[in-house]
Amino acid sequence: MIRVLAAAVTAFVLLSQPVSADGHDHEEGEQSRHEGEAHDVRAVHAWTRATSDMTALVFVEIENNSDRDIAITGGESGIADSIELVGFQLKDGEPAYIALPPVPIKAGTEMTLTPDGLALRLNGVKQPLVKGEEHEIEIEFDFGHVGMLFQVEDADARNHSHAGHQH
Repeated sequence: MIRVLAAAVTAFVLLSQPVSADGHDHEEGEQSRHEGEAHDVRAVHAWTRATSDMTALVFVEIENNSDRDIAITGGESGIADSIELVGFQLKDGEPAYIALPPVPIKAGTEMTLTPDGLALRLNGVKQPLVKGEEHEIEIEFDFGHVGMLFQVEDADARNHSHAGHQH
């Protein structure tokens, strides 16, 4: 019992710490942690901007390769109190992100969360996000979670530094 508890505590500590960028070098047969897949839904190239704010936006490409419609609902991460799906809008001429209900993704289609569209907002970020770091995220869908890493880019980044990179 003590070994199981120790392993669980160790896993929690490791998942809440930043992971060094690995330049996409992976062991033969190892799935890239820069992508996640479950139930024929694939997420790739998750990223955010460097910040010391209490909120941050995560952007990601999602491919629904399944034969059914799904919905993205939010997420979880050890570095934030909560993650919610948000949408960009201009409010009184100022940019703002508003919380959204689950958003459907049709079977056989793709959706990209971008700075001027949909995003996952990390609320209550527990530490500064530094360029080059990577952190765990679980993207929530109506069928379950897809786990992966998200990369921290420049504070003024408009896209992932590996945009166009194939996994």
